[in-house]
Amino acid sequence: MTLLVERTAHFMKASLQLWRQWSAQVRQLLPDVHGHRTKTLAFLVFGLVLAGSTRLPVIAEELLAISGAKTPSIERRLARFLANEQVAVVPIWTCLLAQVLPFFRDQRLVFVLDTTPLDDRACVVYLGLLVHSRLLPVGWQVMPLHDTWEERQWAIVGTLLERVRGHLGKADCTLIADRGLAGMALVQLCERSTWHYLLRISKEHTCQPQDGKHTGQWRAFADLVGSSGQTWFGAALVWQEHPHAAFVSAVWEPGHREAWVLISDQPCGRARVRAYRRRMRVESSFQDFKRRGWDIEGTVIAERARLDRLLLGLFLAVWWVTHLAASCLHEGQRDRFDRHDRRDKGIFRLGRLWLRDLLRRSQQAASLAHCLPFHRKGASLAFSLRF
Repeated sequence: MTLLVERTAHFMKASLQLWRQWSAQVRQLLPDVHGHRTKTLAFLVFGLVLAGSTRLPVIAEELLAISGAKTPSIERRLARFLANEQVAVVPIWTCLLAQVLPFFRDQRLVFVLDTTPLDDRACVVYLGLLVHSRLLPVGWQVMPLHDTWEERQWAIVGTLLERVRGHLGKADCTLIADRGLAGMALVQLCERSTWHYLLRISKEHTCQPQDGKHTGQWRAFADLVGSSGQTWFGAALVWQEHPHAAFVSAVWEPGHREAWVLISDQPCGRARVRAYRRRMRVESSFQDFKRRGWDIEGTVIAERARLDRLLLGLFLAVWWVTHLAASCLHEGQRDRFDRHDRRDKGIFRLGRLWLRDLLRRSQQAASLAHCLPFHRKGASLAFSLRF
């Protein structure tokens, strides 16, 4: 019993030390934001990382490790933050992007555009940066699920791309999107941003091949890859109503239910198919947000503005947990938490387990500074994937 009490006391002391460092870091990241709001945002993110849940009662219970307040008081504080109309999500996230994205400046990058519903409450238009096995959130917009959107879809997407583009320097960027978002409007947005595109479109769409036996004929993609095992690669005009020249990679892999029809401004072939296959990782990322991870669907928050503020905290927590997981892997510590013969635990669980282990074992506050997602670079802070 005495050993358990000592370990609990050590964990709480280390958590408090890390909290002070994290709170100071967030104040430095957001110097123009009111100090109380900055501190509460840091408080929310710290609780999200520790709790692994978006339910405010669960977060409040975890924050007892660093707060002398009672659980209901902590929960009310977090609820007031989410309801505070003066917490402007876009300016805060824009400031954070200025610290996060320069880490990836001038590199070859892949972004994924997708939408995901939050049960029957809302729909999130989501732009993520593909890093290893996960999508890191770089932009989002909370929209009604059933009602008419106040803004046109492509205006929203254009705004998300514009917020990101200015921080990437001369990065070579590719945008991947599935059938629900693929269209001429998205191609035009990519061209305007000088990004490559790789889009999956429906096999019912038509194309006019520019070489081969079907040259000059408008045909449905279903005619070109109509059965399992068939492939077609080539240049073509797509979308008969508004013809656009693109490279087409159409494949129906054995064992798959249907064909993939991919269009891109880059040469067609198996390389495009492999690149698009990485988009499947979006499902793992969304599972981290939902039932398998932070369980955002389990919250009772329904108002879109409050959901937006919750996503602000959650997505900052995602960056932090990704940093922790990458550091765990880099330090060769994965086998402390996962089986060595197969990998059962993903980024969400691995990052949080690594943090809790460090909090149990740390002896000095200086060692905890390595847990933070941002590290000093000259006079400013910058994101890093590793310690």
